[in-house]
Amino acid sequence: MESRESPEKSLPRLVDVWPDLVGEIVALLRESRPRDPIADTISRLPFHGIRRSYVLTAPEGTPSPWVIALEHEAETVFLLGIDSSQSAVTWVDVLDGRDPPAPLLRRS
Repeated sequence: MESRESPEKSLPRLVDVWPDLVGEIVALLRESRPRDPIADTISRLPFHGIRRSYVLTAPEGTPSPWVIALEHEAETVFLLGIDSSQSAVTWVDVLDGRDPPAPLLRRS
């Protein structure tokens, strides 16, 4: 029998698989863009895996014409791909050299 559950609902949330990353992104967004509602959506993002060093929070290939650069102490540590509506993060590029937790690497 085919499942009626959407693939999006069966995916883990990014906050459940990499909570430290989500916490840092939210803190930097609130610091640099205090009125931007995107910060409120980060904890609900699904985890679609890691592809070509990007943490995907939308299906691979989702158009992301906007990018937000997040800095810590004058160094860019994250780039966030933003969808066409400018309301959802579609990918995260982690630029500070950290490795994702081992369970994430197995999902890619």
